[in-house]
Parts: sequence; C-alpha cells; structure tokens
Amino acid sequence: MKKNIRTVLIILITLFVAACSKESSNPYSVLGSEEYPQKFYMEYVPCTQGPDYSNEAFNSVMLPTWQVLLEETSSPLVSAWGLIHEDPKETDTEDGFWQLVWNSKADAASAWETWTGYDKANEWTEKNLNILNCNTESVYSFDAYARRSVDSFGEFDTSNFSSDYQACNYNEGYGPQDLRAAIEKFEDYLNTPDANNGPYGYIVLAPDPDNYPEGQEKPDFFWGNFNQTTEQRDTGFEQYLSNAKNVDDEFKKISTCEVPENYVSGEIPLT
Repeated sequence: MKKNIRTVLIILITLFVAACSKESSNPYSVLGSEEYPQKFYMEYVPCTQGPDYSNEAFNSVMLPTWQVLLEETSSPLVSAWGLIHEDPKETDTEDGFWQLVWNSKADAASAWETWTGYDKANEWTEKNLNILNCNTESVYSFDAYARRSVDSFGEFDTSNFSSDYQACNYNEGYGPQDLRAAIEKFEDYLNTPDANNGPYGYIVLAPDPDNYPEGQEKPDFFWGNFNQTTEQRDTGFEQYLSNAKNVDDEFKKISTCEVPENYVSGEIPLT
C-alpha cells in the first residue's frame, strides 16, 4: 500500500456495514488479546473525495474490490475505520481519514510492502483515484494504548459513533510515567456510577517519529475519546468536569492540550 498508493475511506458512515455479512476464508488478525490494557499500532491516512465520488460509487465499485484484495494479499490488518470532520473548516486539507489498526509496526510495514508489489492493487488504486484519493505519502502513525474496552459501559455500535482527538504536550518536568498515573485516577473515576453515561472508550497515541508527515509538528501524544453519540459526548464531558475535577486538574498539571477535533466515525468492514 505505501508509496504512490492511495486507498479507501468511507465518507458516509451509513455505508460502513453494507458488506459486513460477506463471508471470507481469511480470518484476518485479532488485536492482541482480550485482556486490557492493549497496545497496538495505528495509522491515519488523510483522504479527499474525487470528482466522481458518490455513495454508490464507493459502495459498489471501490469497497468490494478492496475487500477481495485484502484477502488475496493475506493482509494482517486488524480493522479499518473512517473518520470525517464533524464541523468541516475551510482550512481542512482533507475530507477525513482512513484509519488502519495493526498488531505491530512490523505487520504494517509487511502489509504495505506486499500491497505495493501487487499489480492488481496498483491497478485498483489508479482506477479509483477519481472517486477517492488518500495521501499515503503523509500517513500519521502511532503506537497506541487502550486501557479498557469500548463495551465496558454497554455494547458499542461501531458502525456509527462520535470520536474526538486532541494533541497534547507534557508540561515541564512531567512525562509518560505521570500520564500513566493520571490514567489510573481516570480509571478510578470511570469505575464509579457517576461516570456511566453509555458506551465509551479512549486511546492514547504516541507519534512514531519514523512514520509521520514531514514538516508536521509532532505532539507528545494524542488523546482520543469514543462516544456513541455527540449528545453522549457532551453530557459525559459535563459529568466528568462536575464529578472528577481532581482528575481533570491532574491531567492539566502534567500536560497542555489543544482544542479537540471532532469526527463522525465508523468501522470499514474488511469482508
């Protein structure tokens, strides 16, 4: 997949489940184990709609062939996700991101190498540039850390949900060990009745200095939240500020974060 290859983002979340029922002999990978916390490798590929983009074009032309190509290349991909800006701004250089989840950086590198050497994948890419164009020359890559399952507060519908990400830098004198300690306090809060506002999850992303867009400033980490709806996100944040001010103060003591970027998100089926 890597050099000169542009792959796929489902821009309309309602299409994400369209092919879920298709069976495949390829089981793909599973993420680590069922135990938490989990560590994995994640990539975000910026994508823009081409002049011929439409729901039907993506769903009937791009997605089915991409799924077949994943199987033919024995991809170790764990899962794929689509993100589109909830409130697009004129300054946005992309319509959204195609997110890839791998068990390791080595798995990702191997998969990209196989994809770029596969003629049918290259042909598929060139054929569909007018529908969707994803810039694999500017991939944002991370070591990712998940402390708990998104189903810990009830079943999480991955076909359509709200995600938000904010870039953070450690304040002077603080570092990863302090963040881990703050996360444990956050976990204590999440285990109280006051925190149960519906399905919720979060991740911490550490930029990979070897695989990050050239010229882009790398924060120390990104914090990502996953809520089922925007309403749940807003209510949950209000509850957090009201019931866990000490935890919020701890995070603010160790790091300074930018305003979150909000996205409409959903899973892209591999089969």
